[in-house]
Amino acid sequence: MTDAATPTAAIKTLGCKLNQFESEQIRQQLCALGCRIVPFESPADIYVINSCTVTARTDRDCRRLIRHAKRLNPEAFVAVTGCYAEVSPEVLEAIPEADLVAGNRQKGDLVRLIARRVGDRLGLAAPELLSSQPTYGGRGEMIDDFSDHTRAFVKVQEGCDAHCTYCIIPRARGAGRSVPKPEVVQQVQRLIDAGHPEVVLIGIHLGKYGEDLPEPMSLSALVAELCELPGLGRIRLSSIEPREVDEALIDLVAHHPRVCRHLHIPLQSGCDSVLARMGRPYDARYYRDLVDRVKQAAPLAGQGADVMVGFPGETEEEFAQTEQFVREAPLSYLHVFSYSPRPDTPAAVMPGQVAPEVKLARNHVLGDLSEAKRRAFANSMIGVILPAVIERPAPDPCGLLQGMCDNYLRVELAGPHALQGTIRTVRITGADREILRGELLD
Repeated sequence: MTDAATPTAAIKTLGCKLNQFESEQIRQQLCALGCRIVPFESPADIYVINSCTVTARTDRDCRRLIRHAKRLNPEAFVAVTGCYAEVSPEVLEAIPEADLVAGNRQKGDLVRLIARRVGDRLGLAAPELLSSQPTYGGRGEMIDDFSDHTRAFVKVQEGCDAHCTYCIIPRARGAGRSVPKPEVVQQVQRLIDAGHPEVVLIGIHLGKYGEDLPEPMSLSALVAELCELPGLGRIRLSSIEPREVDEALIDLVAHHPRVCRHLHIPLQSGCDSVLARMGRPYDARYYRDLVDRVKQAAPLAGQGADVMVGFPGETEEEFAQTEQFVREAPLSYLHVFSYSPRPDTPAAVMPGQVAPEVKLARNHVLGDLSEAKRRAFANSMIGVILPAVIERPAPDPCGLLQGMCDNYLRVELAGPHALQGTIRTVRITGADREILRGELLD
């Protein structure tokens, strides 16, 4: 062991917010068995890599991290879980440095599997101790807090029943499943009690929440109920598909004081012919009408979008349509991705695969446009009063604090460090690129 007294463990999370929530479950279980959590770059007795497989790059990152962990400590036990481990276990099992490969379906039992393999050697507590913890959503355990984070993520849904032609996530995560409402309420209340001022609801297909429950309910109904929990600061929604943003949800975002004025709505393309090849269930006009309605209802709200470039067959004209659409739509930022072929998906064998250098050039074009939109949105906030969660000292050593406004803009301001972890009212006095400058009003 790296420490004769206490076994150590390090966790590296790749990919989405669901993985981050599930890594917290793993962290809490490792601590319960007697581990001390250390940074991933430190020598550790156990390394856990929670993988993603959305792109070829995340696959490469996972393989690199497996080998890197073993170099940090040749005697360490290296466990790999997550979506890459679910979809391509044989690839990871062929890597000599990987001691355990357990996909998403085994993720809830990962720490028990580790304890059975190396528990005696490392002096871990018996894995039976974990059975006393409340389960959450059928996998893993309820978490007591979200370590090293001011804002906490809560998984309320996972899996997906859509059939987008480029996406491997239904294979990696399975069919859509909602966490029962009583468990969501209990988990959110735990995080409130732990002092987290903001809770972010997350899911693979978040807007489908509740449709599969014995007593179906909508996401907007869940949000409205969570807003009544004592001590709640505020709720933020993670990515939600266009067809699932209903009027009730828009009304909550626009008017409820405990709901953040922020929606992230995947677009993928602003060209109808590309959307059709992707298997997306809307056209560009539907999406534009939606973001216009959100803008009208909540003028200060941040609206973000995922956009994919270089989808098979994407011509210069089709890309130009997307660029023009994004330029004119009331979006405040973009997450731009280059298409990455995923094995066993329809898009991987479509004709007209776009050259890597063309994808890179298109990515840069939309990346520059996203930066311009972020700056314009930030500048439009000057003189506005916004609530902000104060998260941490600003990265620049200037003695300022940094926070997250409800509309997903970062703000820097002067104030005592004791304000960290609280929600404060801030007047925006300026903007440096996409970072706001503000002053405390309370």
